[in-house]
Formats: sequence, structure tokens, C-alpha cells
Amino acid sequence: MTSKKITEHLTDHHNEMRGLMKEIKNDNEKFIMLKKHLDVHHELEEDLLLSLLNEKDDVKDESLESQEEHLVLNFLLLDLADFPKDNHRWKIKLGVFEEILNHHLEEEEEDLFPEAEEKLNEETLVDLGTRFYDLKEKRLEFAFDTK
Repeated sequence: MTSKKITEHLTDHHNEMRGLMKEIKNDNEKFIMLKKHLDVHHELEEDLLLSLLNEKDDVKDESLESQEEHLVLNFLLLDLADFPKDNHRWKIKLGVFEEILNHHLEEEEEDLFPEAEEKLNEETLVDLGTRFYDLKEKRLEFAFDTK
């Protein structure tokens, strides 16, 4: 159990994914780890945080933009997963994916999360943080057990 806000847990998970991106450059077989992390991350972020922010007029557009970026990232993940890793273009595709991912993560951390902290009270943010952390751990455990 933890008492961090969801925005802090999401940022921690962003940093884990940044680390995985670095690892993939040396071992592209680790790509599946990143894909599983992002699948879980996007689903939980949308269900727990963005669904609440979508109800607040002054942050709704930014929240919806984040969801649209998730769709783009998911499309790129699927393309990378289906593309032969021994093809030279795979590394190029990975580089494009990394640029878009970094833009997305920075935008959430610099714009969306501070707005979420303004719009939602501390108790809600911490409750969502606990739920995010617990669900993330369970879903990742399941994702990696089922390969």
C-alpha cells in the first residue's frame, strides 16, 4: 500500500518505461516488456484519471488529447510488434515511436498532471494512486505470467 498521488505513480511508471526504451536499444527482445507496460498503463490511466478529467470542462480537451495520443502509441506498438526485428527499418520505427512517446510523457507530466492536481482533491488523488498501483502490479504480474 502507498500514499502517493496517482500523478506521482504515473510519473514513476513513465520513468520505468523510459528505462525500458534504453534497454530495448541494446536488446530488442525486451520490446514486449515495454508493450505490456504501456498496455496496462494506458488502460488504467484512462479508466482511473482521464475518465474523471473528461468531466471537467477546463481540462477535458487536454485529457481527450492524451487519450488520442494513446491510440497513436498503441497503433505504433502493434506495428513494431508485427514488424521483423531483424529488419533495419525496425530500429527506425522504434526511434519514431520513442520520439512520440517522449512527447506524450512530457506533455502529461508538464501540463495534464499539474491540472489534475488542481482539479481533484488530495484524497481523491491518493485514492486513485493506491488503486493505480495495486491494479498495475496485479495486471503486470498476470501479463508476464501469461507471456
